[in-house]
Order: sequence, then C-alpha cells, then structure tokens
Amino acid sequence: MVDLHSLVDKFFYANRREYTVREGNIAYLDGSPLRRPFNMPVAQKIIALVIVVAALVIGFFFVNNTILASIRSTQQAEQRVADNLARQAAIETVPQLSSVVLSEDDAIRAAFDQAGYKTYDASSLSESGNLILWRLPDDMSLEEAALMISQGINRLDAEQGSKLLNGSWEFELDRVNGTSAAIHYVDFSTGDPQVAIRNALDAEKFDVNSVGESGVDESGNNYSKGSIEIDGHPCTWSIHAIPLSDMYSISGLPEDACYVGVRITVQ
Repeated sequence: MVDLHSLVDKFFYANRREYTVREGNIAYLDGSPLRRPFNMPVAQKIIALVIVVAALVIGFFFVNNTILASIRSTQQAEQRVADNLARQAAIETVPQLSSVVLSEDDAIRAAFDQAGYKTYDASSLSESGNLILWRLPDDMSLEEAALMISQGINRLDAEQGSKLLNGSWEFELDRVNGTSAAIHYVDFSTGDPQVAIRNALDAEKFDVNSVGESGVDESGNNYSKGSIEIDGHPCTWSIHAIPLSDMYSISGLPEDACYVGVRITVQ
C-alpha cells in the first residue's frame, strides 16, 4: 500500500537542504551552494544583450520620429518663414492711387496687367460689389492665393501668412457712396508705424506740403491726412499704420510688423 505521507514529503520537499552542520542542539543548512559564483550563463547573456539592443533601437526610432522630428519640422517652418520675409517688399510695387482712382474697373485691371502684376480678383468676396484686386508675390499661384484669402487671413499660420502678406497688396475701389480707392499691405521691414507712414507717403508721391494733420488717433493708431487735386477733382488722402497683430492674429510673424492702409477719396 502506497504511503501518502511519504509521497507528499518527497514531492514538496525533494529539493530541501539537509541540515548538515550542527552546533549542540542547533542544526544549520548546508551553505556551500551560496558560495558558488553567480555568473549568468552565456545563452542568457546573449538574450539580455539582444533585449538591450532592441530597446535602444526602438528608443532611437521613437525619439527620432517624435521629439526630433518635431524639432526639425519647427526649424524648417521657421526657415521657410524667414525665406518668405526676405522676398521683395510690398511697398516696392504699390501703385499710385492718384493714377487709378478715377479709372474704370477694366482700365484698372489693364493697367495692373501692363505693369506686370500677378493679380487675383477677389471682387466676388465683396458684399457691396467693390472691385478688389490682390497683387500676389511672383512665387504664389492664383489657386493658392484664392484658398488662403477665401478661408480668411486669420486662419493662416506663420508660413502661409508670410508667403501671402509679404510682397502682396490689396487694392479696393469703392463707388457705393462717392468714389474712393484704397490699398492695404504689410510692412515687415520698418518696425515703426511712423516710419511706415512716411514710406507710404513717398511711395504714393504725396506732397509733404499737402499734409493737413498727423499723429495718433483715439484708438492709438498712427495716421496722416491731407488733400490733393486729381484732374481737377478735389480729393482727400489718408494713411494709417497699426501693428499687424491688431489686424490679424497670426502667431510667428514679426511683432513689429505694420499693417498699412492708404486711401484717396474724391470729394
């Protein structure tokens, strides 16, 4: 007959240590196994090395594809913004409003074409039916400009905003209540609204002696106003310059950029 007690004892205690050392009534376990060198077997070392190498490779790809990729993307975007801002400034191509304010729409389009301007006709976006023409930078397509303008300037990021706004200007002819022509552009180079106004005054070839008043209005905007005569028609002109951030909320563009507006109104 099988001795269950013996089987259980053999199953659970087969590997137990014998008490081989005795001192009086106290028996101690055999400690010789603890004195053996703790060397990892070669196979386990190889497996551990493979695991470490795999972890390093996975970590490298994770860092490269997330943190480093984000840094590179940011740096590339900043470089593209800098390249856009290095292009020809808008003020170098703005038309003289005094030469077109009395012209018909088709004549203005023809004059801009003859001057070599690449223009996008945004008149359909005007609720009052005004003629609105955007002069575009040479490296911007009409399709790209149409998408940016139609979706709203405030929705552009710094790269898009610098590409559209540096080198471009918006011309608008309003005949709803009398006749007035206006042009708007961004001055990225002067960093001072007063300097931006003086540059616009020179670009439009307004006589300094025609300045009637200038200063800062109640809203904190710099301005100059005056009067001229065009083909026998008395007219008034005005130039306003405000920080670009007051007009558009586009993060990443120069903080000292100025939004400039010039208008001639026929009396």
